[in-house]
Amino acid sequence: MKIRSIFILIAIVSLIASGCGKSKPKQLPVIEEEFLTLADIGGRTTFREDSPDVRVIKVKAKALIKKNDIRLAKRNALDNAGKIAVESMVRELMTSDDYNRRYEEIERYFSKNIDKYIVDREIVGERKIYNDRYYGISASFKVSRQKTLVALQKDLRFIDASGSTLVTVITSKKGLDLSAAGYKFEDIEDMLMNQVQTDLNQRGLRAMDFRNAVTAMQSDEQKRKQFAQLSKEQFMTMVAGSSAGEAAFNQQLKEAEEYYSTGLTLLKQLAKIVVEINILSVDRTSKALVLGVNVTAKNISTATGGAFANETFNVARRTGPNTSSAAMITELVRDTYQEMKTRFIPQVIKEMSTVDVTGDKLIRYELVMKGFDGPEFRKIRRAIERSQTDRFRYIDYDNTLKDARPSINIMFVRYAGRLSSLADIVMDTLDDAKMPADDPIVARDVTDLVFERIRK
Repeated sequence: MKIRSIFILIAIVSLIASGCGKSKPKQLPVIEEEFLTLADIGGRTTFREDSPDVRVIKVKAKALIKKNDIRLAKRNALDNAGKIAVESMVRELMTSDDYNRRYEEIERYFSKNIDKYIVDREIVGERKIYNDRYYGISASFKVSRQKTLVALQKDLRFIDASGSTLVTVITSKKGLDLSAAGYKFEDIEDMLMNQVQTDLNQRGLRAMDFRNAVTAMQSDEQKRKQFAQLSKEQFMTMVAGSSAGEAAFNQQLKEAEEYYSTGLTLLKQLAKIVVEINILSVDRTSKALVLGVNVTAKNISTATGGAFANETFNVARRTGPNTSSAAMITELVRDTYQEMKTRFIPQVIKEMSTVDVTGDKLIRYELVMKGFDGPEFRKIRRAIERSQTDRFRYIDYDNTLKDARPSINIMFVRYAGRLSSLADIVMDTLDDAKMPADDPIVARDVTDLVFERIRK
């Protein structure tokens, strides 16, 4: 009897043990302090904007960690950050109307070869986030303003280059005699203009010389004869903003004030920047040929415009007793322009590339819904779609981690306005749907908003 009782007891214990082995272990609650987001990643950049052509942009981005491959996730996160940085540069160069209308085309075009527009990059902070399911980075990028502008103007034709014309006027020091050096002024003028126009046109900018500008200004039949007589001195007087009484107008021209005001109005419609290249000297010694020039750039397209760049260059080339001065003109002018290209032209490009920085543009954001189950997330998606306006667009969603603990679902949207205002819109939508959530963290350089479901 005792032996039978022992067998029964053993059987019961075995059944209990077997049942316990099949049951799932109790899940521990997620500790909130462990749920890190992009806002928890920091770091200081060492990059500086050491050139007018370079814009330093700091962004934060993330990528899903697949099969525990951290290296791939880090590379993907850096690629995503690069796209955000270049898109930020694009927004600076476009009007809000044009950008908001064509952001899909812009995103497709620039994402194909993002490295083309990035000069350099560095990661200043990195760590696993979202319960170690994503890899987040904070990175800085040096983005090329020039290459981005060329893509928008020349390749995509999103910016009308005619609205950013640069007019070059090549003048000379009064009474400068070039005959001793074997030059004609027209030779230097033509060579310099060829260098300026070739280089800037390749950069997607429209450049013309004074002569073409005067021809283009002859749009008014009544003024055609007057503009045909416009001298460089008169042209530069208009640019300088002097009154007609002080201008160097030809005496035979009547109604100088009307002529001056009409000419200036047409000039402002034609040009954004006027560059004056003033040839100061051309000297030849027994050992060298030296060309000295002073270059000034003025923004005449706005009332607040004025001179923003001024440089003086002295460029020399070695000569011998049998060297022909006329034969050296090409190389000497080319050397002069190379100096301008390094120290002066980048300032001009920066000024010309500032097309319009006003107006709200539709920026891409990610709404991270934490702890919302499938039906709840579906309900939120539909509510967000119904909330769309010209300033708020629903794009798509990603529910790859819908079965994670806690669930993580992401919506992609675009919003024109402050990030805090976007957070308020989503919070109001969640309140209306009776699915309350904690206020998200709104931080600088972060384009993610994390909404955590509150369970009562």
